[in-house]
Amino acid sequence: MLIAPLHAAAQQASAEEQAKTEAQLEQIATELKRREAAIGQRAEQLSLTERELKQLEQQMATVASELNRTQEQLKDAQGRINDLQSQAQALERQLSQQRKLLEKQLDTAYRVGEHDYLRLILQQQEPSKFERVLGYYGYFNRARLAEIDAIAQTQQQLQQVRSDVLTQQEELERRKKQQRQQQGVLKAQQDEQKQLIKRLSREQSADQQRIAELKQDQEALEQVLAAIRSALRDEPRLEGLSALKGKLSWPAAGKVQRVFGRARSGGVTWKGIVINAADGEPVRAIADGRVLYANWLRGYGLLIVLDHGDGYMSLYGHNQTILPAVGDIVRANETIALVGQSGGREEPAVYFEIRVKGDAVNPVQWCR
Repeated sequence: MLIAPLHAAAQQASAEEQAKTEAQLEQIATELKRREAAIGQRAEQLSLTERELKQLEQQMATVASELNRTQEQLKDAQGRINDLQSQAQALERQLSQQRKLLEKQLDTAYRVGEHDYLRLILQQQEPSKFERVLGYYGYFNRARLAEIDAIAQTQQQLQQVRSDVLTQQEELERRKKQQRQQQGVLKAQQDEQKQLIKRLSREQSADQQRIAELKQDQEALEQVLAAIRSALRDEPRLEGLSALKGKLSWPAAGKVQRVFGRARSGGVTWKGIVINAADGEPVRAIADGRVLYANWLRGYGLLIVLDHGDGYMSLYGHNQTILPAVGDIVRANETIALVGQSGGREEPAVYFEIRVKGDAVNPVQWCR
């Protein structure tokens, strides 16, 4: 199938909005299914190497997503350890203060009680003076008992916190081990990916074959975009990008390798740009939008398409993994993918387009 179940966005809306959203997303699903046969025929024409590359990159997307989730869990575990260690330090200071106070109370009691307590009772001639002495002894005794009880409670709390620290440290080590395993799997997959890309590059070396493939890649993308456009007329929720022209942020930090409108092989021109970026770095949504497409497409690898309303769309290709699902609402600057080199690229990069009612526009005029 070309698209996943379309329920994520509807859960965030009211009952009325949910009904409208589901109806629109069902239109998208119907339109894409109608075109699925033609796109499926093209998929059957993929070479053996391309099919292997597609399968591997989809597996890499899963591992990269799991690794990203583990790294977030590591941050949380380290934060809990830091909090517990701060609590332990505070309790140790409190325990020290309580012990010093108890020492002062014992010293005072010793000084007051230089004479034997029984002799003081027997030597008292005046009842009022005897009552005061007895009251002093009772006060000091109660104060000592209260402080001893407070020390015992603090020691118990400190012991519990130290136990919690050990538990969290064990959890942290388990997460680190899991992270190392996931990194090892991803590294092995990336090495295999490089070998497949080299093999694919050799297979595509003939100029005429490359020209035909570029035209086929562009045709496939146009089919997907045409299907999306036909199902999203009069989008009511998102307001487009017209007010944001010249103010949008680039989807990734890096150097522009290809310039919009520049000629490619066989008379094909670039309809977007390619941004060289570090492998695994975040790819961010340029504005609020809904995920309309999230799948592997020949020539573009793992591709995600966002609808921004009023006929505006943005495309992000060559990703290592895609984080949201079809139908999800994403916010401006939210991480929607991780930089990769899927689709046959030899170096990690982001392919980026902006479309207005189906026509590609120069991203340089929109982003700063």
